[in-house]
Amino acid sequence: MRFIGSPSQIINTEEMLKRQEASQQSLAAGGLPLNAIDRLKDQAGRQGKPGHIFTGDLSINELVTIGNAGFEPLGQVMGSSIYHVGWQYMPTYTWTSGELTVLTEAFYNARHLALSRIQQEAALLGATHVVGVRLEFRQYDWGVGLLEFAAIGTALRLKGFSPTGNCPPALSAMSGEQFWLLHQFGYQPVGVAVGNCTWYQAAGWGTMMATGGSMWGSSWQNQEITDYTRAVYQARALASYRMEMEGRSAGAEGIVGVVIQVNYERREVESNMGRREDLIVHFTAIGTAIAPLGGGTHPLAIGNSVSLRDPND
Repeated sequence: MRFIGSPSQIINTEEMLKRQEASQQSLAAGGLPLNAIDRLKDQAGRQGKPGHIFTGDLSINELVTIGNAGFEPLGQVMGSSIYHVGWQYMPTYTWTSGELTVLTEAFYNARHLALSRIQQEAALLGATHVVGVRLEFRQYDWGVGLLEFAAIGTALRLKGFSPTGNCPPALSAMSGEQFWLLHQFGYQPVGVAVGNCTWYQAAGWGTMMATGGSMWGSSWQNQEITDYTRAVYQARALASYRMEMEGRSAGAEGIVGVVIQVNYERREVESNMGRREDLIVHFTAIGTAIAPLGGGTHPLAIGNSVSLRDPND
């Protein structure tokens, strides 16, 4: 009977601690933990052998269409990041509006760490593309200032193609059927483009009156809260510009399937002019960057068809 603390156990514990330290260093550099790397390498080594099985969230239709496009599924891949947000100055008592850069950078970095890691997992499987990438975001009551982003998708490989380390897998938020249709049209995804902005909008005098925050409040009238409208436009302009810059850096000709995510936070402030309600806008734009295939575009031939069958038969 072997008891805890025997020499072999001590050696195993030392090896485990070394692996934990190496995993921590890998994560700190934006990489994957060693256990994940070992699992994916083992999964890649079983490809094409008897008993090999792949996983993924593709529907039957998607599986058939990507097969018709010449691709094979390799497995489900994921990237994750739990990120701590640093201290952010709030212009509460200065009556000024502007971008909260610490929050913008925190959301950006956490999201891109998750996207980078899903790309690394796909590369370990020998993938050329990842389809159906979706980003999930969580905040925790038990962890003030913590953000979690998870990116999940299905890794694909062009049949008969051996990818090299110089060409990382291209991420796309489109479904398998959209992926096939895009290839039929002569285009390919070259990455997921993301832009975001967190904007702080201080409520002006007109907004205070409209929201009933001053002694002469006018909340009984129909009126636009122009401060808040301007905040959304400012956040959108910055987020869209950054998404476009990511698409350009990937060599894209366009960005499709753009999804807009907007979250708001109210911030009540007591001032010498009365109570006011400032607004924090979290604006994110996400889409799939696309570029032409080597052979150029091939417009689809679309025609009308009329069934000659009697619907009563």
